[in-house]
Amino acid sequence: MCVMSDWRDPWLRARERVADQYGRHVGEPVDSLSTPALVVDVDAMRRNIGVMFDALAGQRARLRPHTKVQKSPDIALLQVAAGAIGVTVASVWEAAAMAAAGIADILIANQVVPQDKVEAAAALAAHADLTLVVDDERNIEALSAAMTRRGTQAGALVELDVGMARCGARSPAEALALARLADAAPGLNLKGIQAYEGHCMLEPDRGTRIRLATEAMDYAASVQELLQRDGLPAGTLSGGGTGTYDITGANPAVTELQAGSYVFMDAFHGGLVPGFEVSLTTLTSVIARHGDTIILDAGRKSVGIDFVSPPILGHDYVARYYAEEHALFDVDDRLTAGLGDRLRLVSGYAPTTVNLHEVIFAARGGRVAGVWPVFPRGPGHFGFPAALGLE
Repeated sequence: MCVMSDWRDPWLRARERVADQYGRHVGEPVDSLSTPALVVDVDAMRRNIGVMFDALAGQRARLRPHTKVQKSPDIALLQVAAGAIGVTVASVWEAAAMAAAGIADILIANQVVPQDKVEAAAALAAHADLTLVVDDERNIEALSAAMTRRGTQAGALVELDVGMARCGARSPAEALALARLADAAPGLNLKGIQAYEGHCMLEPDRGTRIRLATEAMDYAASVQELLQRDGLPAGTLSGGGTGTYDITGANPAVTELQAGSYVFMDAFHGGLVPGFEVSLTTLTSVIARHGDTIILDAGRKSVGIDFVSPPILGHDYVARYYAEEHALFDVDDRLTAGLGDRLRLVSGYAPTTVNLHEVIFAARGGRVAGVWPVFPRGPGHFGFPAALGLE
C-alpha cells in the first residue's frame, strides 16, 4: 500500500486502487471484459495524436490539449511526451490531478470563483505553472489576495467573448480594463487572452464554420493588439477546439490550440472534421434479440448521447432510443450478432461518456495492455483539498 506523504497522494491512491481492482485484466482479451466497459485503442489514439501534430507543423499555434475530454493523466502524459506544451483543464480539481501526475504547465480554461476553489488554485500554484482565466474584477481581487496570502504566483488570461455569449469580456474596452487590473494584481502575471469560439463547433457547414471561426479569432487578435499597444504583456492568444483545429490552428495570431476530442474522435466531431480515427468505444453485449431488434446492455449511464446518437462501430444503424441501461437498435440481416455477442458503441460525445466510467481499458492487439483511472470525477471527494492543506 502507498504511504501518505505529500499532496500527490490522492493520485497515487487512485492508481493503486485501479491496479488492485482491475489489474488482473491486463493481458486478457478485450472481449472478455465485463460490459459495459470503456476501451481505448492505444495505437489508434497515438495515430490521432500524430495527425494533430502534423496539422500544426509550421504553424505558430502550439498544442495545449483540453483534458476534460479524457480526465486521464495517463493519456495527458502521452500527449505532452509527443510535444504538447502543457494541458488545458476545466476545473481546479482536474488541474490538481494533472499536476500530481507530473504535468507542470496547466491552464484552467474556466472561471475559478467559489472561495474553496480560489484557495485550491492558490495552493496548487506552489506545485505547477498554473494559468487562470478571468472576466471580473472581483475575481481578480480574490485570486490576487489568495495568492498573496500563500506566497504563490499564477498566470492570468483575460477571457474574451468572441460570439459564444458565455463567459468573457463583452467589449475591447472591458477586456483592456480587466487586463490592466490583472497586470497590476500581486500574485498574478498577465499573459494575454483566452478566446473560445465554441459557437462555431456546432456549425455543420464547413464554409460557414470557417467564416465564423475566422471572424471570431480575428476579433480576438485585434483585442490582443489593443492590450499590447497599451504596453501590457499579452503575448498569448489561446482558444480553439477539435471542430476548428485546422482553422483556428492556422490563424497566425493564435499561440495555443486547446483541441482535445481529436484524441478519441466521437460521432459528433467525426461529422465535422475528417482524418481522425475512432479510438474510444464502449464495449457492450447483446442481451436480447427479437427479430431485427437488438438490445444492448449499455445505455445513457454508459455512453454520452449528447449532440449525436451513439452508433454501433462499423455500422450505420441509428438507435431507436437509449434508456438508462439499454440501447435498442432496429437492424437487418447485415448484423448477425446474437445473444451474448459483443459490439462497440461510438460515443455521441466523448467527454460525457468518459465521466460515466471509473477506468479506461487501454487495448493493443485485442488485449488489455493497461488500466487508466478516470480522475478526478467529482469536486473534492477524492482527497485533494486535504492533501493541499485546505482542510
